[in-house]
Amino acid sequence: NSFMAAKNDSDLNFLLSQAQTARLDCQLEKASTLLEKAFQINSESTPVLMEKGLLYQQCNQWTAARQCFQSVLSAEPENPQVLNALGHTWQAESNFSEALKFWEKAITIQPDYADAWQNIGLAHEHMNNLSEAISAHQKVVKLKPTDARAHRLLGMSQLDFGLLTAAGKCFDRALELDPENPENRWQRFFIKALNGNFPSAWADYECRFELPGRTTPDHEFRQPKWQGETSPDKTLLLHAEQGYGDTIQMVRYTKKVSKHVGKIILWIPPALAGLMEPIQQIDEVITRKPNEDTFDIQLPLMSLPGVFNDSMETIPRQVSYLGNSQKDNKSSYHKIGICWAGSGNQPLDRRSIPVEAFHYLFSRTDLELHSLQIGHTPPHPLHDRSGEMTDFKATSEIIQNLDLVISIDTSIAHLAGAMGKPVWILLNFAPDWRWGVEKEHSDWYPSAKLFRQNYGKPWSAVINQLCREL
Repeated sequence: NSFMAAKNDSDLNFLLSQAQTARLDCQLEKASTLLEKAFQINSESTPVLMEKGLLYQQCNQWTAARQCFQSVLSAEPENPQVLNALGHTWQAESNFSEALKFWEKAITIQPDYADAWQNIGLAHEHMNNLSEAISAHQKVVKLKPTDARAHRLLGMSQLDFGLLTAAGKCFDRALELDPENPENRWQRFFIKALNGNFPSAWADYECRFELPGRTTPDHEFRQPKWQGETSPDKTLLLHAEQGYGDTIQMVRYTKKVSKHVGKIILWIPPALAGLMEPIQQIDEVITRKPNEDTFDIQLPLMSLPGVFNDSMETIPRQVSYLGNSQKDNKSSYHKIGICWAGSGNQPLDRRSIPVEAFHYLFSRTDLELHSLQIGHTPPHPLHDRSGEMTDFKATSEIIQNLDLVISIDTSIAHLAGAMGKPVWILLNFAPDWRWGVEKEHSDWYPSAKLFRQNYGKPWSAVINQLCREL
């Protein structure tokens, strides 16, 4: 019997190590089959249950993973690794407060458990508890002083809290430890850009194509990137990247570009085509990937400021480069368009504002309010214009007839700014780099006024300030 038990143990360990290897190789079917065999040998084995939980976790089956980890925890209530894994299953479902319970228990058992501290920091960051996030990340940096990611994550929480100098030091340290890492370079770009440190920030901006969560597909063009040289006999393909707002922001460059090249083709999403076709300097607007033989050089639109080595003083700043919408400033703001929610495709979306925060504005009877929001039913007093917003050209025609646009940081804000329409942009406490810090006006859009949320303050405070301005 003892011989059989020993053989079972060695079979079990062999199956387990095979299953783990298969799981780490992403051969999930194979891992599952091996684990079933192991389970038949011993259904009580905690290593088998643990491995099974990790496999479910890798398949994004959080409830099943949680059941396995709970069984292991019943057998080993003081096991910090199991507590960490349980926290992950809750975090994956965006239940950060539940996840924190497990991670906090893990660090009471093992105070130097850096992974658990890091998870605590990231959860607090998502819950906007920034001072808690900072102190958890500081703990990780103490435990892992040569880990570049630990320094970067600490810097990111300090940056969101407005501690720019401290954050800059963290990003510098992360870069010393791992100079080639695009995420470290991105953070250096971000903080320089936020501080208005141009043109020196632009070189790091090119690392955006190497980021793990990049939003632009690699088009694998054979044609070289345009470097700003004058080539009157060449055709340049400018192509859109990132969001609609980014394309609207950068198409201002076509006048400057047209002085250097023979012909400009602009490749953009169909929703923008009608809006951009009237731009004089563009020879052709296309909405599908062009044939290789139709152009000689190419450039993603967001690389244009870097090609021209622009500072905030030298960026093209013609007030209305998409349709002319300037009014004389004597008229009052009566017809107002409003946009309060973003596309929701950002991992940590702090841009959107709960519609309840606008209560004070929406209860005013002296204003005619128009909803420029797609995918949300507007509350009672607003005229819902979403049905007419078939593309950006149609939306620009609606904006043309308004006195003012009030919007979060989204494509509507860029569109109004590019039309020269008065636009009040509502920015959260950790704004995107292009809005800078503490400024009330935008270098990119002279007709824009910036309203900033302070950390820890509700959005309603920003709306109340905006109503006083109105």
